[in-house]
Amino acid sequence: MTQRKLEDLPPDECYALLRTARVGRLVYDDGAGPVAEPVNYAVAGTDIVFRIEGGAKREAVRQPNVAFEVDHVDDDMAGGWSVIARGTGREVPLEEVSDLLRRIEGAPPVPWALGVHNVWLQLHPTTVSGRRLGAASMSASA
Repeated sequence: MTQRKLEDLPPDECYALLRTARVGRLVYDDGAGPVAEPVNYAVAGTDIVFRIEGGAKREAVRQPNVAFEVDHVDDDMAGGWSVIARGTGREVPLEEVSDLLRRIEGAPPVPWALGVHNVWLQLHPTTVSGRRLGAASMSASA
């Protein structure tokens, strides 16, 4: 039976993978428990930024700890990776948005949903970790 080993990824590789995707999940407690909300995002240095209309995500970044998760699954290769960033969030004041835009590597986040998404949120990770399914190996079946 073919199996794959999970490889822990160093932070620099986690950030490199974060820069390859455009949709992740903001993870926070909505009062009923943990929830993971999809958002379009971009990376600015080591910060994760996204735009919203308002609502629950805006309140979420005021919590003392939030998380952000991105993954990629390759069904054909039976592989993939996952990155989780944990840290503090904040709403970016309007006067700081132009500086933030200069720091974004690549295109800024473009929300898919209709509406005016003029609230910018920023997650400053204190930890980032990731795993990838590694090379296949054969194992004896019981």
